[in-house]
Parts: sequence; C-alpha cells; structure tokens
Amino acid sequence: MNKPFHLIRRLKPRLVRPLVIGILSTVSLVSGLVPGFQANSLDRTATVAISNSAYAQANAISDQEVEDYARSVLAIEPIRQETYNQIKQIIGNRDVPAIACHQPNSLNNLNRNIREIAVDYCDRSIEIVEQNNLDIGRFNLITTSQQSDAQLRERIQRALIQLQSRR
Repeated sequence: MNKPFHLIRRLKPRLVRPLVIGILSTVSLVSGLVPGFQANSLDRTATVAISNSAYAQANAISDQEVEDYARSVLAIEPIRQETYNQIKQIIGNRDVPAIACHQPNSLNNLNRNIREIAVDYCDRSIEIVEQNNLDIGRFNLITTSQQSDAQLRERIQRALIQLQSRR
C-alpha cells in the first residue's frame, strides 16, 4: 500500500478533519483572517464560514502550547506555499483544487501527480504538529479557540513574531 495513503486511511476522519481546519485557520491567522468551518454530515460537504463558538478559554492554553502551536504554523506555511506552487505548475491556468486531507475520496479524485503532492502535504503537516509537542486534537482546539478569543489570538500572534525574530 502506498505509504501516504496508508497514513490517511489509518487516521480517523474525526481527527483528520480538525487538522485540515487547523491548517486553513492557521494560514488565515497569519494573514489576519479568521475563518470557521461547518461540516454537513448528511451530504458530506463542508463550508468555511465565520464562527463565534469558543472551545476553550485562553487561560486554559499554556504559554508552551501557544509557542508549540506558533512553531507548527511557521513550519507548515512554507510547505503549504510549496505545495500550492507545485500543483499550480501542473495545472497551469486552472484553479488549484481544494485539498481536503480529511476526505480520502476527494484526494482519490485528483490526478495522480496532484494526489501525491497533496497526500505528502497532509502527511508532512501532521508530522510537524506532532514534532512540536501537540497532538492533532489539541492543535485544532487551539485553532478553533483563537477564532473567538481575541486574547488567545494575540498571544499566538506575539509568539509568531517572537519566533520569526529568532530566525
């Protein structure tokens, strides 16, 4: 079995979906935007929308977790850009398809070259989060919490700035 597909199939959809949400939200956080995610389990669709729901208070997330989260975001972003550029080279003037790591069927519908790039991106993102001492659930909890918690969002932004200044 192809190694990247094995990892995706091994992960439970309830864990992979939050990772994707986290990656999208993280990219948005860096750019100053704050999306939410709404999934419809009946028809298996998902939409990005503004969400006001809080899943944790900022004081429940330690400074170390904020730093680990920020480190993950900074490590994932160049990979996301690289992935986008690789796919863009393959497809030319067409729109880059949405990468839904939590939906193996959507990855299977991509042409082989793009699918391999997308699966590699998903695998690498998961590894980065785990290497930075967070599990996927906690990473996504922080991502979701920062959407409605301005103090947490500011803590993350400060951590991002500090980490970038150390580079």
